[in-house]
Amino acid sequence: MIETLRRLWRSRALVWVLARRELKARYRGSALGFLWSLVNPLLLLAIYSAVFTLVFVQRAEGLHPYPLFLFGGVLAWNFFAASLVDASQTFRNNGPLLRKVIVSPEIFPGVSVVAQAFHLALALPVLFAATAVAVAAFSGRIGWTVVQIVPVLLLLSVAALGAALFVSAVSVHFQDLRDLLQSFLTFWFFATPIIYSLDAIPPRLRPWIRANPATAFFVGVHDALFHDRWTGARDWAAMAAAAAASLALGAWTFSRLRESIAEEA
Repeated sequence: MIETLRRLWRSRALVWVLARRELKARYRGSALGFLWSLVNPLLLLAIYSAVFTLVFVQRAEGLHPYPLFLFGGVLAWNFFAASLVDASQTFRNNGPLLRKVIVSPEIFPGVSVVAQAFHLALALPVLFAATAVAVAAFSGRIGWTVVQIVPVLLLLSVAALGAALFVSAVSVHFQDLRDLLQSFLTFWFFATPIIYSLDAIPPRLRPWIRANPATAFFVGVHDALFHDRWTGARDWAAMAAAAAASLALGAWTFSRLRESIAEEA
């Protein structure tokens, strides 16, 4: 794991250059360009507000306004899930470059995470503005608990990097993983307290949801942005353990398959 991280750190400038190239390629020919990363979350928030305020009346206790509760969790999940989906395709898309240029293959899943982090960073001002408006309307103050979102997202990024290393390496040798990943992420989304509160889960099922390694991250997101409460030590420990385990497993798997990636890509 240490050697994988060292290679990523030594290649950090190249990771940034390739991430910028990928972002420019994605928006090439677009009228709004990078503004789409700001427009999309605004549209998402507007849709959530309309659907869950006008169409579906959310009566869950303590989840008012529900669109904000949903918005914060979905933004964080989209960052994590999109990083994995991009990582599963990164060596297929960059195989020729990997074979022609002497570069560390670790940089390509790193680019996937950095590019998605850029989209998340542009969406955060929308999220913070919506949080400020909602908190002012419902409680009259903005709590210091909002600062928790920074370490929560940093730990989620570490977990995403580990998962991206694992997925990118395995998908080269097991191409069905790319298709299986979409179905798995859909199941994982609904098994994680993103669109519902952990408190709403029946007590007999709560230990199963708690066993989900993603649960603590979204408890942290909702605590910081919605519930105005400090996340407990149990959830911080779970986030740190999940991030460390993801990075260790991803780096170990990547190092085992590293030498054959260029040949199989």
